[in-house]
Amino acid sequence: MTLLPVMVIFGLSFPPIFFELLLSLALFFVLHRVLQPTGIYEFVWHPALFNSALFCCLFYLISCFFS
Repeated sequence: MTLLPVMVIFGLSFPPIFFELLLSLALFFVLHRVLQPTGIYEFVWHPALFNSALFCCLFYLISCFFS
């Protein structure tokens, strides 16, 4: 059971997972901007896969936090 209720904005209902996705996307962009100048992407085999895995891990942590 999630702590967040279904939000209705202008007649559109948004499930709680939508806001978890938005929060994880915002955290991903911040973390990506922090990691990019450090040069960590030079050690990563495939940056797109690394970014996908990073987003999935952030989403999992946020969804565990809110449930």
